[in-house]
Amino acid sequence: MSVTLRKKSLASGKYSYYLDYYINGERKYEFLKLKTHKRPKDETEKQHNKDTTMLAESIRSKRELQINSSEHGFEAVLQKSINFLSYYEQFVANYPKKDKRLASASLQYFKTFIGKDYIKPADVTEQLCIDFKEYLCQKLNGETPVNYFSKFKKMLRQAVREKVLTTNPAADVLNRRGISVKKDILSVEEIQKLATVTCGNAEVKRAFLFACNTGLRYCDIKELSWANINESILKVTQAKTGKPVIMLLNKSAKRLLAQPADIEEKIFTLPSHTGISKSLKSWAKRAGVQKHITFHVARHSFATNLIIYKNDVNTVSSLMGHSSLVETQKYVRVVKALTEQAVNSLPELTF
Repeated sequence: MSVTLRKKSLASGKYSYYLDYYINGERKYEFLKLKTHKRPKDETEKQHNKDTTMLAESIRSKRELQINSSEHGFEAVLQKSINFLSYYEQFVANYPKKDKRLASASLQYFKTFIGKDYIKPADVTEQLCIDFKEYLCQKLNGETPVNYFSKFKKMLRQAVREKVLTTNPAADVLNRRGISVKKDILSVEEIQKLATVTCGNAEVKRAFLFACNTGLRYCDIKELSWANINESILKVTQAKTGKPVIMLLNKSAKRLLAQPADIEEKIFTLPSHTGISKSLKSWAKRAGVQKHITFHVARHSFATNLIIYKNDVNTVSSLMGHSSLVETQKYVRVVKALTEQAVNSLPELTF
């Protein structure tokens, strides 16, 4: 049984590679999501074409080996000799969705976890998957371990479909999101305390309170320029996700802005991460806020307080720049848990 490598002409001026073969008399097309330039303009594009063609031919050869071995009832030689890390890399390279950064980060953590350059598919056992999940939980916080392991499981499902693995070793490994109440959320009252107390760095104070009123991440705050502000409208493309956020600034946010300057000039002049951390720590202590505050706390506080003050989940999702409501629902759960915690804090009556 032969597998033919073909290419399809695209309107974008590129070719797209795909495989053409028969299985049990049925013709199959497998698109590789590998593209080459029809007319390469320079040496970089020529080299890209060469490397991509070699990769496509390698995939063709492996797929042919898989099909022929399968039809004769033998385990494919590929499954015994393939470097599973290389397969994972190929999965990430061809990953088509916008959250590719999560898949890429998951791969990097898996490489560090494995600690070597080669691992066979047979070595990817259920216990290894459990150990990797625990490793992520030890190294990372919040939703990140769940997100990274989710991409790892997605890769494993793909490996099963492509016959690189015979079964999914992580099929029974649970990957649930926690619903615990985070202590690093500031109430409106705590934000007010901070607002009325002097901070060692006035720019840090101004930027932090602005984040509490807009939900912007630190990476977006530090790059914010007057070009992002049009009267009372804030427009910014999030550096982390590439998703645009448009919002009407409230009165507090507008009061925190300085006088408009050149549109390319940054609104906040912030010190280093170390300098920011020191300023926030001493500021919180001075205000009597017994919490470890960061710019990420400001973002979480913004979303949580919006939910507390009865704002619609869809509105909160839009203001936070979330790609789906799943990300926003965690704030609903936090608010519910905070409410339950408040009720349970009442002393028990003695009858």
